[in-house]
Amino acid sequence: MIRPNPIAVAALLILALGISACGDRPEPAPAQARMIVLGFDGMDPELVQRWMASGELPNFEALRREGYFQPLATSNPPQSPVAWSSFATGTGPGHHGIHDFLRRDPATYLPDFSVARFTPPRSVGLGGWQLPIGAGTLENLRQGESFWSQAQDAGQRATVLRVPVTYPPEPVQRMLSGMGVPDLLGSQGTYTLYTTRRQATADSGGRIVHMPIDTNGQVETILEGPFHPLRSDGSALGLPMALQFSADSVEVTLADQRETLPLGEWSDWWPVRFDHGLGSIPGMVRLRLIAGLPRPQLYVSPIHADPVEPVLPLTSPADYAPQLAERIGRFHTLGMPEETWSLNQGHLDEQGFLDMIATTLAEGEAMLDDALEAYDSELVIKVFVQTDRVSHMFWRGLDPEHPLHAESSQLAREAIPWIYREADRILGEVRGRMGPEDRLVVLSDHGFAPFRRAAHLNRWLIENGWMMLKEGASESEPLFAQVDLGRTRAYALGLNGLYLNQQGREARGIVAADEREDLLDELSRGLATWRDEDGSPVVSNTFLGQEIYPGPFQDQAPDLVIGYASGYRASWQTTLGGAPLPLLENNLQPWSGDHCIDPALVPGVLFLSFPPDEPVEDIAALAHFLLKHTPEGLASP
Repeated sequence: MIRPNPIAVAALLILALGISACGDRPEPAPAQARMIVLGFDGMDPELVQRWMASGELPNFEALRREGYFQPLATSNPPQSPVAWSSFATGTGPGHHGIHDFLRRDPATYLPDFSVARFTPPRSVGLGGWQLPIGAGTLENLRQGESFWSQAQDAGQRATVLRVPVTYPPEPVQRMLSGMGVPDLLGSQGTYTLYTTRRQATADSGGRIVHMPIDTNGQVETILEGPFHPLRSDGSALGLPMALQFSADSVEVTLADQRETLPLGEWSDWWPVRFDHGLGSIPGMVRLRLIAGLPRPQLYVSPIHADPVEPVLPLTSPADYAPQLAERIGRFHTLGMPEETWSLNQGHLDEQGFLDMIATTLAEGEAMLDDALEAYDSELVIKVFVQTDRVSHMFWRGLDPEHPLHAESSQLAREAIPWIYREADRILGEVRGRMGPEDRLVVLSDHGFAPFRRAAHLNRWLIENGWMMLKEGASESEPLFAQVDLGRTRAYALGLNGLYLNQQGREARGIVAADEREDLLDELSRGLATWRDEDGSPVVSNTFLGQEIYPGPFQDQAPDLVIGYASGYRASWQTTLGGAPLPLLENNLQPWSGDHCIDPALVPGVLFLSFPPDEPVEDIAALAHFLLKHTPEGLASP
């Protein structure tokens, strides 16, 4: 995961400490009719239709039979931040500005998170301290007005829960932000594994702490927290943590709290507070004992902002987070809380991951129940992302052709059917709570496909003369470390993007503007011939950014968008500008399903409780459809 500048993170935390709860507001008038929108991220139309036909999804089948169903065309590329931004705004990436999970800076060739950005305030040094002057700015990089804001302006009150790319929250009736909310380290989720074993450093998304353990199974260590908000040297705040291990439990002393945690169980939320001299930063973690003596391992989740006392702008209004926590208990606040990378690296076990999924799912249900019980919004939107996360991590259990299928556990083989049944159960409960005038929309942003083979696109560029390595180098580490950019005509970054190294745009560009069209055509024709050892095509389609992204943010788009064939996806190294030696290799990680391929191969789903006038064209068109069909506002917000 990409971590922003520590000073920016610290400044954000200082700024956030000033967030105050709103005063008492009058009781809102009840809604007379509601449009309820349920999103199940990554729900696949082929699986849904298969399991509806077999009777495993009775509530989806009833909704299809009594209402309407269609596959829903996704965005290009079919990535969650792109698709959900299109859903929110009714526009494409050329207008909303989100083209990938990552955006690249042409001045440095470096990637950054595409969803949100914080600009720190100015600061002044004083006796070794850095004191902020004024306030920084926090902005959602998704551009354009959301349809729920338009609905709110028209008098249709909106409650929007955990929709991706909604950080910071918008001033509607009620919003809880989704993808984009960082942890207290300023990252998109950094867990910690405390271990006595030899363990490779986590590639990204995690940190390894090797514990010094005495003969009695005791450990004295530190839970490292956020960067010190008043120092510029990158030093971090920390809390002492004492551990007493046995074969099947650990006694944890942390933040003046002591608990015994059994092997293989998650702790409840554990509040923590990091003092920095002029105040403190509250947060919370969950712990799981992975292994006891003689070789213990303790997993600690990313440090979440505590909704009871939020230091980040989690909700609108600001007091909604603590009020919601009072009603349903503490809940995950990180924008992407399902810790897929820890499972991918073997730092969290399958059962632990699925237990965490069950927890986030239950939290989401409680949030939705709370909103439906309030009955004070004409538009209620809730996105459940668990279908996507389980599909990413356990597709190997469904796919007999995946390299890891034969060794997949029974748990892995049953995980995706389980999460679809859970979605069906939630749908049934929502249908049971609908009033006679309510309408229901169920959608997914994209479907799913197998990820069997990793494609090293930058290696393909090297082997075909588009990218040049520095003298003596045979491969490149991430961030183009061994790439000679002064002789490179094209490079790949992100999950679907390919860029020309263009003069006047990239800092070391060599491609003239009048060469663009011919070179992109040559690249497209070359990629169309890329074949695996068995003759299978690696790339299904390529798309010119200037053609598919009309709008003011067209210039931020990749020059070529790669639509991989089913079974293939850009390698993790490619996404960060790496170029290892092989062209293709088997995907031997639990992350075994994906959708960042040709969008025609991974449509989403759309169910309606009412018949539409005509099919909905795609996920962007759904925004206009929902505005048209949302009940008229009957009370002032």
